[in-house]
Amino acid sequence: MAIDKHEQIRRRAYEIWEAEGRPMGADLRHWQQACDELAGENEHETLQDLIDEDDRDDAALLQGAGESGDFDPPRAAPARVAETKVSDVEITTGEKPSLGKVRQTEGP
Repeated sequence: MAIDKHEQIRRRAYEIWEAEGRPMGADLRHWQQACDELAGENEHETLQDLIDEDDRDDAALLQGAGESGDFDPPRAAPARVAETKVSDVEITTGEKPSLGKVRQTEGP
């Protein structure tokens, strides 16, 4: 009996894998989904059913809240920035300026 159950799960996981386009690395998720479906714990026959129901739930929540589903708020026109003159910037090394005279040296 355990072998039959294992074989049923294996076949269902394979069906799910093929239905999703044979994605790499999803074997554990497919196996778990097959286990859930065969155990009767999941009322959804396929992952797509679950996704569709979730989308309907989201749409109902948005409609109940009076939203259109557009998550990006409308953008206002950019505010005009007051034109101010930026003074010259002095970049320093953090050392105090030398107050002594610079001596001239002879080069090579």
